[in-house]
Amino acid sequence: MLEEDALSTSFFEPSQFQSASPEIPEVSQSASFTTDSLNNINPWDPPQLDFSTTPDVLLPDVYNSAFAQASPVAGTVPISALTKILSISGLPHATIEKIINLAAAANSVRVNRGEFNVALALVALAQKNMDVSIETLIERKNDLPEPILTNLENLNFNRDLNSFSASRPTSMPLQADDPWAMPSAHSSNPSYSSQPNFPINNNAGAPAIITTMPNEDEFQWFLDADLITVKIAPEKDGFLFKHVNYILESQRHQTKVIRRYSDFWWLMECLVKKYPYRILPDLPPKKIGVNGFYFTVDESFLEKRRKGLARFLNFIVKHPVLKDDQLVEMFLTEQMEIAVWRRTNSPDLEEEYLKRQVTPEMERRIPEDLDKRLDKVVKKLDDTVEHYRNMCNIMERIARRQEGMAIDYMRYRLALNSLIEKEKGCYIEDCYNCSQVVQGLEHVSSHFQTTSTIMENASAATLESVLENLKRQRDLLVSFRETFERKDRLAVNTIDSLNTRIISNTARLTQLSDNDPEVEKLNASIQKDQEDIKHQRMRKTFMRYCLFSELTLFHKSSTFISHLYQNFVNDQIKYSQQLYENWKALSPKVYDMPVEANGFS
Repeated sequence: MLEEDALSTSFFEPSQFQSASPEIPEVSQSASFTTDSLNNINPWDPPQLDFSTTPDVLLPDVYNSAFAQASPVAGTVPISALTKILSISGLPHATIEKIINLAAAANSVRVNRGEFNVALALVALAQKNMDVSIETLIERKNDLPEPILTNLENLNFNRDLNSFSASRPTSMPLQADDPWAMPSAHSSNPSYSSQPNFPINNNAGAPAIITTMPNEDEFQWFLDADLITVKIAPEKDGFLFKHVNYILESQRHQTKVIRRYSDFWWLMECLVKKYPYRILPDLPPKKIGVNGFYFTVDESFLEKRRKGLARFLNFIVKHPVLKDDQLVEMFLTEQMEIAVWRRTNSPDLEEEYLKRQVTPEMERRIPEDLDKRLDKVVKKLDDTVEHYRNMCNIMERIARRQEGMAIDYMRYRLALNSLIEKEKGCYIEDCYNCSQVVQGLEHVSSHFQTTSTIMENASAATLESVLENLKRQRDLLVSFRETFERKDRLAVNTIDSLNTRIISNTARLTQLSDNDPEVEKLNASIQKDQEDIKHQRMRKTFMRYCLFSELTLFHKSSTFISHLYQNFVNDQIKYSQQLYENWKALSPKVYDMPVEANGFS
């Protein structure tokens, strides 16, 4: 049991550096593994450990990369993600099931880092035809086999949203503070309709009934992997102009279409007309200009704009409402050019309110202090946006510095190689130490090249992962601010003036006889004004409901920040460990280099 405890405190940590440093605080092992606690906990969970007193067990890089590939949230990954990784090991289904049962707790829907690493270690044992058991794993703790996971980097994890809610009760009551929350059994809700659309009854003048609302699990939209990829297509030269085309690939629709920047702008304008009170993503600029002077569009700018367009589309296709819009679906699937499509089609640009009926359920969900909540958010939005812009700039500089260091390591390696060519062959015939020095320099050159590659990969990961995620959050903040600006422009109503006119017309009616021909006109005017007031009040209620829904969406997206930094930390651990291993491997080679020269009397 003592051997098993020691393994559990060292084998499953995400970072395995030499840790005899006095800066690391000591953690009592007895506090983590008392006799009573061993009966109640999984001994394979990674407790707090004291690096200086536990065995040095190093995990191969595949353990870290596989865990990061599964997109952990709060240090755990779904069982489905673990199963998907194990499925590429080439092991029989029965063996995989046995491994999961050994590694994960019973009835668990997610596994932590320790359980995940146990599963991979057991896979490695099975691949080497060894006994798949915890006992064998303990015996091999100092010589861990490396699991073979074919095409791990190509695995696509679209996390099953149900895995986030599987541990929650299925009969959770509706939260009055959550406008998107819906019971899991729609049949129990009489106001739920499975029909996505109803035609407007123009005769009745009332909006059609669409009461479908997204499930609350759809708020994981901001954590999912990208669903749309955007690539720059080969340029085509026109007679006078040169346009940049973009290839859009939709994972959901399995389609590939070509669009121009102007097409994105047209789509944005259409969505603003249809969904004025929803968070709509911001488009990257067509050009960069200062005081009327526009800079030259180069490859760097085009690449940044490509990424901005990808963020724009992925925001839309993950929004609980926008993702189901027919115009969005056409934009992602129609093979015809948008300009040609528009000549023969008239898109439906009717505002969302005209297709939704304001129900008592909607009104009940709007909190009484909504204005106070919105004011609190609006007051700090400007500062928060500036902070995120600043962080994006700093993070990009960090990545570029690392990229520059990678280049300098490669330059140093080239200079060292040139020196080695000059230093080969000593002018003293019986000298053998000089050749050993040259051999040592060759090892140093090789490891400098490895260091350059690792730093280059780390820089690329920062630019493609954490920087893009920071920009996604920045874009969300900017888009939410623009939602309030649209609301201020469109929220103007004429209820007060209509009430004044109704009072005036009513007073005039009392002065007219029943046979007066003006009575009918006044009654019609009063009735029309009353209907206008009713519709304007309903529109205002619907606007407030939308704002509350988007506020809830905005608030729940804050979990994306945790995901952002979890990925960032995983990358830092991964590449720091690779650098450590690289220098550690070079250490014995440089210490084998001679420190004394022979051949001199």
